Order: sequence, then C-alpha cells, then structure tokens
Amino acid sequence: MEAPDPGIPVAHPSDEYARFTAYGHQLIAVHHRLLDHLDDLRDGSVPDRELAVHCRTLCSAVTRHHTGEDETVFPVLAARHPELRSFLAELDRDHQIIAGLLTRLTALSGRLGAAPTEADRAELRIELDGLAAVLETHFIGEEKRLAGLLDALDPSVGLTGLDEPER
Repeated sequence: MEAPDPGIPVAHPSDEYARFTAYGHQLIAVHHRLLDHLDDLRDGSVPDRELAVHCRTLCSAVTRHHTGEDETVFPVLAARHPELRSFLAELDRDHQIIAGLLTRLTALSGRLGAAPTEADRAELRIELDGLAAVLETHFIGEEKRLAGLLDALDPSVGLTGLDEPER
C-alpha cells in the first residue's frame, strides 16, 4: 500500500461527521447559491445569448431543491417534530406558488432568442423580481425555523434534498 501524498489533505473521520451534521448550514449555502444565480440574471451580468439557458438552469435548480425538500427533508422533520407540521405545510404551499412562477419564467425563457428585445428584457425583469421577492421571504422563514433542527440531525438520515444544485 502506498503512503498518502503529503500534499493532499486527508479527511479525518470527525471532519466527515461535521460535514454531514451541518444540514442547516448546507441549506443556507444552497439558498445563497440560488439567490446569487438569480441576482446574476437580474443585474444583467449574463450575456443576452446565454440568458435563456441561465433562466432554465435556475428554474431547474430551484425545482430540484424544493422537490428534494418535499420528498426527503420535510417528512423527516414532520416525523421528529410534529409541532412543525403546520409550518411545513405552509412551506409546501410556498413551493407550489414558486413552481408556478418558475413555470412562467421557463416559458418566457423559451421565447427569448439570442438577442432579446427591450420588451423581452423588461418582461423578464418583472418575472425575476417577483421570483426574487418570493424566494427571499421563503428562504428566510425556512432558515429561521429549520436550520438549527437540521444541524442536529443524524448524518445517517441522508437528506439528499439539500444537495448542491447543478449550474
């Protein structure tokens, strides 16, 4: 057996445990990445020829994140914390509202060409601003109520709904 390369850090078992016990921090990090992606679209830093692809990528990432929460994270929390069931139902309703916004944004991005018109950009800005307002409020509420509880979960739970979204 070869000796480990001294230039490559070796993960310590406690590092791995710490990584898996930080679901709440992971949730916040995912939210920040999604909002950063949204901000890139809103501030005009995405080139026109890439605008449609970036919009669809954002929509897909938010959808995967919320689907993962609905299917894996929320059932675990509801089982362990029955007092959260009403709040989790509210988050599920938020996810439905956000899904509608994402559907509209996806449809709009499908109409964007390589050179969107001023009218296209104005319509896109309205949709992105609306999505930003809803997501920011949703994420803040979710983080305040759930981050601490998620950090306390056993790493064997395997909450894949908090995986990093593809970009």
